[in-house]
Amino acid sequence: MTKFFITISSIFILLSGKLSAQNPKFENLSLKIDYHYGFLLPEYSFISYFTDDAVRGFQVETVKKLKGEKLWQRLYDYPSVSLAAYYGSLANDTVFGKVVSLFPSFYFPLYRKNKTELFWQLGVGLAYSTEKFDLTENYYNIAVATHLNIWFRAALDLKYNINDKIALSAGTAFGHFSNANLSEPNIGLNFWTVYAGTDISISKKTELNNEEIPPFKPGKEFALIIAGGGKHTRRFSEDYYFAGSVSGEFKKISGYKFAFGTGADFFYDESVPEEMIRAGKEDVKNYYKIKTGIHISQELIIGKLSLMIQEGVYIGFTDHLDNYKMYNRGVVRYKFSEHFFADFAMKTNLNILDIAEIGIGWYANKK
Repeated sequence: MTKFFITISSIFILLSGKLSAQNPKFENLSLKIDYHYGFLLPEYSFISYFTDDAVRGFQVETVKKLKGEKLWQRLYDYPSVSLAAYYGSLANDTVFGKVVSLFPSFYFPLYRKNKTELFWQLGVGLAYSTEKFDLTENYYNIAVATHLNIWFRAALDLKYNINDKIALSAGTAFGHFSNANLSEPNIGLNFWTVYAGTDISISKKTELNNEEIPPFKPGKEFALIIAGGGKHTRRFSEDYYFAGSVSGEFKKISGYKFAFGTGADFFYDESVPEEMIRAGKEDVKNYYKIKTGIHISQELIIGKLSLMIQEGVYIGFTDHLDNYKMYNRGVVRYKFSEHFFADFAMKTNLNILDIAEIGIGWYANKK
């Protein structure tokens, strides 16, 4: 795994230099290398019993500062985008193993003055864990049941520019990875690190676009989304179940960056009747597969990309399996045409992940 990370890092370095020299699209590139040190953040106390070391890792990242060619880039004060490779330990090499991840991210500037810059980093990608749950060989690892997982990273990144070519970087980061309930057990692992490193410019720097931002015209948006996915249950069953949803949304777009809305949801989960029977519950109905609810939403708009948080309440067809009253969803949405978008959503009940869905939607705007 160490050799694999070194290979990936070498490819990053070689491609960064080659592409920056050949294509103007790869101007304003830098190579960022950081060392991470930190700790697991156990969601459940028993994870602490299997923690016998710190979390250590290396991250190699190609970062591109955006020039403001698009309106959203100027709205967010010229952020950066990146592609990163991370390799590190997980506080117990025998039980949790090591992890290597590959993920794109945004760097949003929070503060700039003289040579000092502060950024908020947000990234999502894929991670490979060397160890996973096994009923006979690794039954202590009930955090991760698959080698391939979804990776999430949020960080505060401080940068000090020594000159036009070299900068020092330091920061603190939160990381999480799990398999989105595609296999059980699926507690996932959370960890926190502090890090330090260097940021080296590897291509030509160009002038920023300072074109004036036009006044915003408030509007409204209607949307219809159909989504689906699959899930394992939390009772270590090998069965795989379909789950999906249909949602309608109405939102008020109050600015270039933010929108607030409400909506109605129809959920279908074919695992519910069998899970109720296994739990010893009586009078199980087939229509318990259906749940309905209403939600409110908050949306961060980044050009064609949106990051949404939804808080909902079950109304009508309620939850008969665990009797949850509320649900939440985190949504990543990308508008690929004038009236259609793609969705990736993760639905939870309290802090328990229920289902990850991929969907497609239609929308219409009204000023």
